[in-house]
Amino acid sequence: MGCHVQLFRLPEEVIADNIFCYLDLKSLVRVSQTCKRLRNCAYTDGNWKILCQRYWLLTERERSTWREDFIAWYIDLGRYMYVYGPIRRLWDRILGCVRIKSPAIYETLNGPPATEQALDDIEYRLQRPLPKELRCSYRICNGQNLKTSHSRETEYGLLGMLIANNYSVCEVLLSAEGILRNLSQENKRRNAVHFTNRFIYPPGLHSTCNGKPGFSMRVCLKDNGDVRIGNVCIQMDETDAVVPTFVYASNFTEWLEQLACRLESKALMVNEGKISQFNSSSEGPLEMKKVKLDVATVLIPEFSSLVKSNAKLMHAYQITMSMADGILPKYCCTLETRQLEITEHDAESNQRTQEVQGEGVIAGERPNLKPGTKFTFASWTPLTAIEGFMTGKFKFKSNFDQQCFSVPCPKFEFRCPQIKNFKFD
Repeated sequence: MGCHVQLFRLPEEVIADNIFCYLDLKSLVRVSQTCKRLRNCAYTDGNWKILCQRYWLLTERERSTWREDFIAWYIDLGRYMYVYGPIRRLWDRILGCVRIKSPAIYETLNGPPATEQALDDIEYRLQRPLPKELRCSYRICNGQNLKTSHSRETEYGLLGMLIANNYSVCEVLLSAEGILRNLSQENKRRNAVHFTNRFIYPPGLHSTCNGKPGFSMRVCLKDNGDVRIGNVCIQMDETDAVVPTFVYASNFTEWLEQLACRLESKALMVNEGKISQFNSSSEGPLEMKKVKLDVATVLIPEFSSLVKSNAKLMHAYQITMSMADGILPKYCCTLETRQLEITEHDAESNQRTQEVQGEGVIAGERPNLKPGTKFTFASWTPLTAIEGFMTGKFKFKSNFDQQCFSVPCPKFEFRCPQIKNFKFD
Protein backbone atom coordinates (compact mmCIF):
# COMPACT_ATOMS: atom_id res chain seq x y z
CA MET A 1 0.00 0.00 0.00
CA GLY A 2 2.86 2.33 0.86
CA CYS A 3 4.53 1.72 -2.51
CA HIS A 4 1.19 2.31 -4.22
CA VAL A 5 0.82 5.70 -2.49
CA GLN A 6 4.39 6.71 -3.32
CA LEU A 7 3.81 5.85 -7.01
CA PHE A 8 0.74 8.06 -7.14
CA ARG A 9 2.72 11.02 -5.80
CA LEU A 10 4.92 10.97 -8.91
CA PRO A 11 3.99 13.05 -11.97
CA GLU A 12 2.34 11.07 -14.76
CA GLU A 13 5.17 11.76 -17.21
CA VAL A 14 7.69 10.31 -14.73
CA ILE A 15 5.57 7.19 -14.27
CA ALA A 16 5.12 6.76 -18.02
CA ASP A 17 8.62 7.65 -19.24
CA ASN A 18 10.81 6.38 -16.41
CA ILE A 19 8.95 3.39 -14.95
CA PHE A 20 6.41 1.94 -17.37
CA CYS A 21 8.91 2.08 -20.24
CA TYR A 22 10.61 -1.02 -18.73
CA LEU A 23 7.43 -3.13 -18.63
CA ASP A 24 6.73 -5.91 -21.09
CA LEU A 25 3.37 -6.16 -22.85
CA LYS A 26 1.65 -8.33 -20.27
CA SER A 27 2.72 -6.11 -17.35
CA LEU A 28 1.76 -2.93 -19.16
CA VAL A 29 -1.72 -4.24 -19.97
CA ARG A 30 -2.25 -5.39 -16.38
CA VAL A 31 -1.20 -2.10 -14.82
CA SER A 32 -3.47 -0.22 -17.25
CA GLN A 33 -6.45 -2.07 -15.74
CA THR A 34 -5.84 -0.83 -12.17
CA CYS A 35 -7.15 2.73 -12.45
CA LYS A 36 -7.72 5.57 -14.89
CA ARG A 37 -4.52 7.46 -13.97
CA LEU A 38 -2.24 4.48 -14.50
CA ARG A 39 -4.14 3.61 -17.67
CA ASN A 40 -3.28 7.04 -19.04
CA CYS A 41 0.37 6.50 -18.10
CA ALA A 42 0.42 3.05 -19.70
CA TYR A 43 -1.17 4.25 -22.93
CA THR A 44 1.42 6.92 -23.55
CA ASP A 45 2.51 6.52 -27.17
CA GLY A 46 6.16 6.38 -26.18
CA ASN A 47 5.59 3.12 -24.29
CA TRP A 48 3.96 1.51 -27.32
CA LYS A 49 6.80 2.73 -29.51
CA ILE A 50 9.21 0.86 -27.24
CA LEU A 51 7.06 -2.29 -27.49
CA CYS A 52 6.91 -1.99 -31.29
CA GLN A 53 10.68 -1.74 -31.41
CA ARG A 54 11.17 -4.57 -28.92
CA TYR A 55 8.80 -7.14 -30.43
CA TRP A 56 8.36 -6.12 -34.10
CA LEU A 57 11.64 -4.23 -34.70
CA LEU A 58 9.73 -1.26 -36.12
CA THR A 59 11.76 1.90 -36.61
CA GLU A 60 9.10 4.11 -38.17
CA ARG A 61 5.46 4.55 -37.33
CA GLU A 62 3.05 3.20 -39.96
CA ARG A 63 -0.26 4.44 -38.53
CA SER A 64 -1.47 7.43 -36.56
CA THR A 65 -0.20 6.07 -33.22
CA TRP A 66 2.36 3.49 -32.12
CA ARG A 67 -0.36 1.68 -30.20
CA GLU A 68 -2.34 1.19 -33.41
CA ASP A 69 0.81 -0.17 -35.05
CA PHE A 70 1.36 -2.60 -32.22
CA ILE A 71 -2.24 -3.83 -32.27
CA ALA A 72 -2.17 -4.35 -36.06
CA TRP A 73 1.06 -6.35 -35.88
CA TYR A 74 -0.21 -8.28 -32.88
CA ILE A 75 -3.38 -9.31 -34.75
CA ASP A 76 -1.27 -10.63 -37.62
CA LEU A 77 1.76 -12.07 -35.81
CA GLY A 78 0.85 -12.11 -32.13
CA ARG A 79 1.44 -15.87 -31.76
CA TYR A 80 5.09 -15.28 -32.72
CA MET A 81 5.65 -12.21 -30.55
CA TYR A 82 8.47 -13.70 -28.47
CA VAL A 83 10.33 -15.33 -31.38
CA TYR A 84 9.70 -12.80 -34.15
CA GLY A 85 12.55 -10.45 -33.17
CA PRO A 86 15.34 -13.09 -33.08
CA ILE A 87 14.11 -14.76 -36.30
CA ARG A 88 13.76 -11.44 -38.11
CA ARG A 89 17.27 -10.34 -37.13
CA LEU A 90 18.69 -13.59 -38.49
CA TRP A 91 16.83 -13.18 -41.77
CA ASP A 92 18.06 -9.60 -42.06
CA ARG A 93 21.62 -10.93 -41.77
CA ILE A 94 20.98 -13.72 -44.29
CA LEU A 95 19.28 -11.51 -46.86
CA GLY A 96 21.91 -8.80 -46.44
CA CYS A 97 24.70 -11.29 -47.26
CA VAL A 98 22.86 -12.99 -50.12
CA ARG A 99 21.88 -9.69 -51.75
CA ILE A 100 25.58 -8.84 -52.12
CA LYS A 101 27.09 -12.27 -52.76
CA SER A 102 24.40 -13.79 -54.99
CA PRO A 103 21.71 -11.51 -56.47
CA ALA A 104 20.27 -14.53 -58.31
CA ILE A 105 19.60 -16.37 -55.04
CA TYR A 106 18.35 -13.17 -53.43
CA GLU A 107 15.67 -12.88 -56.12
CA THR A 108 14.38 -16.37 -55.26
CA LEU A 109 13.90 -15.23 -51.64
CA ASN A 110 11.91 -12.13 -52.54
CA GLY A 111 8.46 -13.70 -52.79
CA PRO A 112 5.57 -12.90 -50.43
CA PRO A 113 5.70 -14.52 -46.98
CA ALA A 114 3.72 -17.69 -46.30
CA THR A 115 0.16 -17.32 -45.09
CA GLU A 116 -1.20 -18.72 -41.87
CA GLN A 117 -3.54 -20.88 -43.96
CA ALA A 118 -0.64 -22.52 -45.80
CA LEU A 119 1.13 -23.29 -42.51
CA ASP A 120 -2.11 -24.60 -41.04
CA ASP A 121 -2.46 -26.88 -44.07
CA ILE A 122 1.01 -28.29 -43.43
CA GLU A 123 0.11 -29.02 -39.82
CA TYR A 124 -3.15 -30.63 -40.92
CA ARG A 125 -1.29 -32.92 -43.33
CA LEU A 126 1.26 -33.82 -40.66
CA GLN A 127 -1.30 -34.10 -37.86
CA ARG A 128 1.31 -32.38 -35.66
CA PRO A 129 2.08 -28.76 -34.80
CA LEU A 130 5.11 -27.08 -36.33
CA PRO A 131 7.69 -25.47 -34.03
CA LYS A 132 6.74 -21.84 -33.49
CA GLU A 133 10.10 -20.52 -34.72
CA LEU A 134 9.75 -22.51 -37.96
CA ARG A 135 6.29 -21.08 -38.61
CA CYS A 136 7.56 -17.60 -37.79
CA SER A 137 10.45 -17.98 -40.24
CA TYR A 138 8.04 -18.75 -43.07
CA ARG A 139 5.92 -15.72 -42.15
CA ILE A 140 9.05 -13.61 -42.68
CA CYS A 141 10.62 -15.38 -45.68
CA ASN A 142 8.78 -18.10 -47.55
CA GLY A 143 11.85 -20.04 -48.66
CA GLN A 144 13.01 -20.01 -52.27
CA ASN A 145 10.59 -19.41 -55.10
CA LEU A 146 11.93 -21.63 -57.91
CA LYS A 147 9.87 -21.86 -61.05
CA THR A 148 10.54 -25.55 -61.60
CA SER A 149 12.82 -28.26 -60.30
CA HIS A 150 13.77 -29.08 -63.91
CA SER A 151 15.45 -25.76 -64.69
CA ARG A 152 19.00 -24.55 -64.21
CA GLU A 153 17.65 -22.35 -61.41
CA THR A 154 18.10 -25.33 -59.11
CA GLU A 155 21.82 -24.50 -59.18
CA TYR A 156 21.04 -21.44 -57.08
CA GLY A 157 20.23 -23.13 -53.79
CA LEU A 158 20.60 -21.09 -50.61
CA LEU A 159 22.40 -23.98 -48.90
CA GLY A 160 24.79 -24.38 -51.81
CA MET A 161 25.79 -26.84 -54.48
CA LEU A 162 28.42 -29.56 -54.59
CA ILE A 163 30.02 -31.32 -57.54
CA ALA A 164 32.42 -34.22 -57.00
CA ASN A 165 33.17 -36.86 -59.63
CA ASN A 166 29.81 -37.96 -61.06
CA TYR A 167 27.86 -36.57 -58.13
CA SER A 168 26.18 -33.17 -58.31
CA VAL A 169 23.73 -31.79 -55.78
CA CYS A 170 22.15 -28.45 -54.99
CA GLU A 171 20.13 -27.80 -51.84
CA VAL A 172 17.33 -25.26 -51.80
CA LEU A 173 15.18 -23.91 -48.98
CA LEU A 174 11.63 -25.06 -49.69
CA SER A 175 8.70 -22.69 -49.66
CA ALA A 176 5.56 -23.57 -47.70
CA GLU A 177 3.97 -24.59 -50.99
CA GLY A 178 7.00 -26.80 -51.72
CA ILE A 179 6.60 -28.51 -48.36
CA LEU A 180 2.93 -29.13 -49.11
CA ARG A 181 3.82 -30.68 -52.48
CA ASN A 182 6.31 -32.99 -50.79
CA LEU A 183 3.76 -33.98 -48.17
CA SER A 184 1.18 -34.81 -50.83
CA GLN A 185 3.71 -37.20 -52.37
CA GLU A 186 4.74 -38.75 -49.04
CA ASN A 187 1.60 -39.09 -46.98
CA LYS A 188 3.14 -41.67 -44.64
CA ARG A 189 5.72 -39.31 -43.13
CA ARG A 190 4.58 -37.97 -39.77
CA ASN A 191 7.66 -37.63 -37.61
CA ALA A 192 9.38 -34.79 -39.45
CA VAL A 193 8.84 -31.98 -41.92
CA HIS A 194 11.30 -31.46 -44.77
CA PHE A 195 12.20 -27.79 -45.04
CA THR A 196 15.02 -28.26 -47.56
CA ASN A 197 15.23 -30.32 -50.68
CA ARG A 198 18.22 -31.63 -52.62
CA PHE A 199 18.15 -31.78 -56.39
CA ILE A 200 20.60 -34.44 -57.51
CA TYR A 201 21.74 -34.77 -61.11
CA PRO A 202 24.78 -35.75 -63.17
CA PRO A 203 26.82 -32.73 -64.31
CA GLY A 204 25.73 -31.39 -67.68
CA LEU A 205 22.26 -32.92 -67.46
CA HIS A 206 20.56 -30.28 -65.33
CA SER A 207 17.25 -30.64 -67.13
CA THR A 208 16.85 -34.24 -65.98
CA CYS A 209 17.36 -33.73 -62.26
CA ASN A 210 15.47 -35.91 -59.79
CA GLY A 211 14.37 -34.61 -56.40
CA LYS A 212 15.64 -36.70 -53.47
CA PRO A 213 13.69 -35.54 -50.39
CA GLY A 214 14.97 -38.50 -48.40
CA PHE A 215 18.28 -36.66 -47.99
CA SER A 216 16.71 -33.35 -47.05
CA MET A 217 17.19 -31.58 -43.76
CA ARG A 218 14.22 -31.93 -41.43
CA VAL A 219 12.70 -30.63 -38.24
CA CYS A 220 11.69 -33.47 -35.94
CA LEU A 221 8.07 -33.28 -34.74
CA LYS A 222 8.13 -36.35 -32.49
CA ASP A 223 10.81 -37.73 -30.19
CA ASN A 224 12.55 -40.50 -32.09
CA GLY A 225 15.48 -42.20 -30.37
CA ASP A 226 18.22 -39.62 -29.77
CA VAL A 227 16.38 -37.06 -31.91
CA ARG A 228 14.12 -34.73 -29.95
CA ILE A 229 11.20 -32.53 -30.93
CA GLY A 230 12.51 -29.46 -32.72
CA ASN A 231 15.92 -30.94 -33.59
CA VAL A 232 17.16 -30.15 -37.10
CA CYS A 233 18.57 -33.36 -38.53
CA ILE A 234 19.31 -35.38 -41.62
CA GLN A 235 18.97 -39.10 -42.35
CA MET A 236 16.40 -39.74 -39.65
CA ASP A 237 14.81 -43.18 -39.92
CA GLU A 238 11.10 -42.75 -39.28
CA THR A 239 10.44 -46.40 -38.53
CA ASP A 240 10.66 -48.04 -35.13
CA ALA A 241 14.22 -49.16 -35.88
CA VAL A 242 15.88 -45.79 -35.37
CA VAL A 243 19.38 -45.46 -36.80
CA PRO A 244 21.94 -42.91 -35.57
CA THR A 245 21.19 -39.49 -36.96
CA PHE A 246 23.19 -36.40 -37.84
CA VAL A 247 21.81 -33.59 -35.68
CA TYR A 248 22.61 -30.15 -37.05
CA ALA A 249 20.95 -28.02 -34.39
CA SER A 250 18.77 -28.27 -31.30
CA ASN A 251 16.08 -26.09 -32.87
CA PHE A 252 15.32 -24.14 -36.03
CA THR A 253 16.52 -20.81 -34.63
CA GLU A 254 19.93 -22.31 -33.90
CA TRP A 255 20.09 -23.78 -37.41
CA LEU A 256 19.12 -20.43 -38.94
CA GLU A 257 21.89 -18.74 -36.98
CA GLN A 258 24.38 -21.32 -38.30
CA LEU A 259 23.23 -20.47 -41.82
CA ALA A 260 23.66 -16.74 -41.19
CA CYS A 261 27.17 -17.27 -39.79
CA ARG A 262 28.15 -19.44 -42.75
CA LEU A 263 26.93 -16.87 -45.28
CA GLU A 264 28.86 -14.16 -43.43
CA SER A 265 32.03 -16.27 -43.27
CA LYS A 266 35.06 -15.38 -45.35
CA ALA A 267 35.38 -19.09 -46.08
CA LEU A 268 32.13 -19.04 -48.09
CA MET A 269 32.82 -19.85 -51.73
CA VAL A 270 30.67 -18.16 -54.39
CA ASN A 271 31.27 -18.59 -58.11
CA GLU A 272 29.07 -16.77 -60.64
CA GLY A 273 26.42 -16.28 -57.99
CA LYS A 274 26.35 -19.96 -57.03
CA ILE A 275 27.07 -20.81 -53.41
CA SER A 276 29.32 -23.81 -52.84
CA GLN A 277 28.89 -26.31 -50.03
CA PHE A 278 32.67 -26.61 -49.84
CA ASN A 279 34.40 -24.71 -47.05
CA SER A 280 37.76 -23.11 -47.83
CA SER A 281 40.79 -24.47 -45.99
CA SER A 282 41.56 -22.54 -42.80
CA GLU A 283 45.26 -22.48 -43.74
CA GLY A 284 44.51 -20.66 -46.99
CA PRO A 285 46.07 -21.20 -50.43
CA LEU A 286 49.71 -22.17 -50.87
CA GLU A 287 51.76 -20.73 -53.74
CA MET A 288 55.04 -22.10 -55.07
CA LYS A 289 56.75 -21.83 -58.45
CA LYS A 290 53.91 -19.47 -59.52
CA VAL A 291 51.36 -22.25 -59.00
CA LYS A 292 48.76 -21.66 -56.28
CA LEU A 293 46.86 -24.50 -54.60
CA ASP A 294 43.65 -23.95 -52.64
CA VAL A 295 41.72 -26.66 -50.78
CA ALA A 296 38.12 -26.89 -49.60
CA THR A 297 36.23 -29.72 -47.89
CA VAL A 298 32.71 -30.74 -46.91
CA LEU A 299 31.03 -33.73 -45.26
CA ILE A 300 28.44 -35.62 -47.32
CA PRO A 301 25.94 -37.03 -44.78
CA GLU A 302 23.90 -39.10 -47.27
CA PHE A 303 26.96 -41.22 -48.05
CA SER A 304 28.00 -41.45 -44.41
CA SER A 305 26.93 -43.80 -41.66
CA LEU A 306 27.07 -43.65 -37.88
CA VAL A 307 26.09 -47.27 -37.43
CA LYS A 308 28.85 -49.00 -35.48
CA SER A 309 29.00 -52.05 -37.73
CA ASN A 310 29.52 -49.84 -40.79
CA ALA A 311 30.76 -46.53 -39.43
CA LYS A 312 32.14 -44.08 -41.95
CA LEU A 313 32.18 -40.36 -42.64
CA MET A 314 32.33 -39.51 -46.32
CA HIS A 315 34.21 -36.27 -46.96
CA ALA A 316 34.52 -34.52 -50.29
CA TYR A 317 37.53 -32.35 -51.03
CA GLN A 318 38.05 -29.82 -53.79
CA ILE A 319 41.49 -28.69 -54.94
CA THR A 320 41.98 -25.67 -57.19
CA MET A 321 45.23 -25.11 -59.08
CA SER A 322 45.71 -21.66 -60.53
CA MET A 323 48.20 -19.23 -61.98
CA ALA A 324 47.68 -15.50 -61.60
CA ASP A 325 47.47 -13.00 -64.46
CA GLY A 326 50.72 -11.27 -65.30
CA ILE A 327 52.89 -14.35 -64.77
CA LEU A 328 55.51 -14.76 -67.48
CA PRO A 329 54.68 -17.45 -70.08
CA LYS A 330 57.86 -19.33 -69.20
CA TYR A 331 56.17 -20.48 -65.98
CA CYS A 332 53.46 -22.42 -67.83
CA CYS A 333 53.40 -26.02 -66.66
CA THR A 334 51.54 -29.31 -66.86
CA LEU A 335 50.51 -31.56 -63.97
CA GLU A 336 52.31 -34.88 -64.04
CA THR A 337 51.42 -36.81 -60.87
CA ARG A 338 49.68 -36.47 -57.54
CA GLN A 339 50.59 -38.04 -54.21
CA LEU A 340 48.21 -37.52 -51.29
CA GLU A 341 48.28 -38.99 -47.79
CA ILE A 342 45.07 -39.23 -45.77
CA THR A 343 45.52 -39.68 -42.02
CA GLU A 344 42.64 -40.36 -39.64
CA HIS A 345 42.76 -40.51 -35.86
CA ASP A 346 40.13 -41.59 -33.35
CA ALA A 347 39.39 -40.58 -29.76
CA GLU A 348 42.16 -42.91 -28.49
CA SER A 349 44.72 -41.15 -30.75
CA ASN A 350 45.07 -44.22 -32.95
CA GLN A 351 46.14 -43.21 -36.45
CA ARG A 352 45.82 -44.82 -39.84
CA THR A 353 47.25 -43.45 -43.08
CA GLN A 354 46.27 -44.27 -46.64
CA GLU A 355 48.02 -43.06 -49.78
CA VAL A 356 46.43 -41.85 -52.99
CA GLN A 357 48.74 -41.46 -55.97
CA GLY A 358 48.59 -41.62 -59.72
CA GLU A 359 49.01 -39.83 -63.02
CA GLY A 360 47.37 -36.42 -63.21
CA VAL A 361 44.10 -36.13 -61.28
CA ILE A 362 40.69 -37.76 -61.77
CA ALA A 363 40.72 -40.21 -64.71
CA GLY A 364 44.36 -39.33 -65.37
CA GLU A 365 43.58 -35.81 -66.56
CA ARG A 366 46.68 -33.62 -66.74
CA PRO A 367 45.73 -29.93 -66.70
CA ASN A 368 47.98 -27.36 -68.37
CA LEU A 369 48.32 -24.18 -66.29
CA LYS A 370 48.87 -20.85 -68.01
CA PRO A 371 48.77 -17.26 -66.70
CA GLY A 372 45.22 -16.34 -65.67
CA THR A 373 43.91 -19.92 -65.76
CA LYS A 374 42.78 -22.34 -63.08
CA PHE A 375 41.77 -25.97 -62.84
CA THR A 376 39.48 -27.44 -60.18
CA PHE A 377 38.79 -31.05 -59.39
CA ALA A 378 36.94 -32.75 -56.56
CA SER A 379 36.92 -36.23 -55.10
CA TRP A 380 36.00 -37.85 -51.82
CA THR A 381 37.36 -40.16 -49.20
CA PRO A 382 35.68 -42.18 -46.42
CA LEU A 383 37.00 -41.99 -42.86
CA THR A 384 36.24 -44.47 -40.12
CA ALA A 385 37.35 -42.03 -37.41
CA ILE A 386 35.81 -38.75 -36.33
CA GLU A 387 38.71 -36.57 -37.50
CA GLY A 388 41.43 -36.69 -40.10
CA PHE A 389 43.63 -34.62 -42.35
CA MET A 390 45.28 -34.75 -45.75
CA THR A 391 48.73 -33.72 -46.96
CA GLY A 392 50.67 -34.42 -50.12
CA LYS A 393 52.22 -32.91 -53.20
CA PHE A 394 51.66 -32.42 -56.91
CA LYS A 395 54.42 -32.83 -59.47
CA PHE A 396 54.45 -30.42 -62.41
CA LYS A 397 56.61 -30.22 -65.55
CA SER A 398 57.65 -26.85 -66.92
CA ASN A 399 56.55 -26.28 -70.52
CA PHE A 400 59.58 -24.01 -70.96
CA ASP A 401 62.55 -26.16 -69.95
CA GLN A 402 60.86 -29.52 -69.23
CA GLN A 403 62.14 -29.44 -65.65
CA CYS A 404 59.93 -31.06 -62.98
CA PHE A 405 59.08 -29.46 -59.68
CA SER A 406 56.79 -30.31 -56.77
CA VAL A 407 54.14 -28.11 -55.17
CA PRO A 408 53.07 -29.23 -51.67
CA CYS A 409 49.36 -29.48 -51.02
CA PRO A 410 48.22 -27.34 -48.06
CA LYS A 411 47.43 -29.50 -45.07
CA PHE A 412 43.69 -29.53 -44.53
CA GLU A 413 41.52 -31.22 -41.96
CA PHE A 414 38.34 -33.22 -42.38
CA ARG A 415 35.86 -31.98 -39.83
CA CYS A 416 32.11 -31.75 -39.28
CA PRO A 417 31.73 -28.25 -37.78
CA GLN A 418 28.14 -27.84 -38.95
CA ILE A 419 26.95 -30.99 -37.17
CA LYS A 420 26.53 -31.19 -33.40
CA ASN A 421 25.97 -34.08 -31.01
CA PHE A 422 27.36 -36.45 -33.58
CA LYS A 423 28.96 -39.69 -32.52
CA PHE A 424 29.51 -43.19 -33.77
CA ASP A 425 26.93 -45.56 -32.31
